[in-house]
Amino acid sequence: MSWRIIARREFADAVQSRLLWGLVALVAVMVALTSAVPLLLPGADASALVGLGAASEFAAMLVPIVALVAAYLAIAGERESGSLRLLLALEPNRLRIVLGKFVGRSAVVVAGLGVGFLLASVVTWVVYGALPIVAFLAVLALTVGLGVVFVGLAVGISAATRTRSRAMTVGIASYLGLALLWDLIPQGAHLVVEGGPPGGTVPGWFLLLEGLSPSGAYSALVTRAISASDPSLPGPADLLGGPVPTYLEWWVFALLLVVWTVVPLAAGYWAFARADLN
Repeated sequence: MSWRIIARREFADAVQSRLLWGLVALVAVMVALTSAVPLLLPGADASALVGLGAASEFAAMLVPIVALVAAYLAIAGERESGSLRLLLALEPNRLRIVLGKFVGRSAVVVAGLGVGFLLASVVTWVVYGALPIVAFLAVLALTVGLGVVFVGLAVGISAATRTRSRAMTVGIASYLGLALLWDLIPQGAHLVVEGGPPGGTVPGWFLLLEGLSPSGAYSALVTRAISASDPSLPGPADLLGGPVPTYLEWWVFALLLVVWTVVPLAAGYWAFARADLN
């Protein structure tokens, strides 16, 4: 059995999850509503680009939940139920199982988030009377990319754990650490090093530390995509108050997203390949 067959089966199984599609609907609604928030702020320079930036910040918190729900039981669930041994009896090796489940679950997340963002784009167009196509497509690509990153993380966790409860526990801990609480690290470091909270401009190391998490790297890339569409909106140079160093170039954060996808998958496969499933 090839990884493609496994991926197709995973896609067919996952699209039947009401919880998953409920979360996708929530993302669509909240992204659409968040994009209109700048219109409600007194004195805010509201525009479709500003609304898109606001929506992306909310997506950085919600998209990881969708991806983790879609994939955290991909292997651990079948391993605990015993159906994984039946799958292995059909002669796929463990690498094909991990790869097939990653591709299949990623396809579900990409399709779901794509539909959700397209629906949200209609609201943005109606509210602002315009939709910046290039910036929107860039943010859409980055958002589904963030979803794929967390699918890789979830499948890696699922491959490395024996039970559903352990996979859920590690998945929740990963979400809290990488999506919700990560910003406390650069904030605390700035307080210690600079003697106070971040102000109008920040040092380069602060932006790098912010972008070391998957959600932080996503936000950094979204900022660049939006500021490239409208130079009047703040970009990295404005936040730094000077030139952008090489370690803050866009490709650094893109590489970080790749690393956050590949390393957990590889680590999960390593543990899964050595596990006794009996």
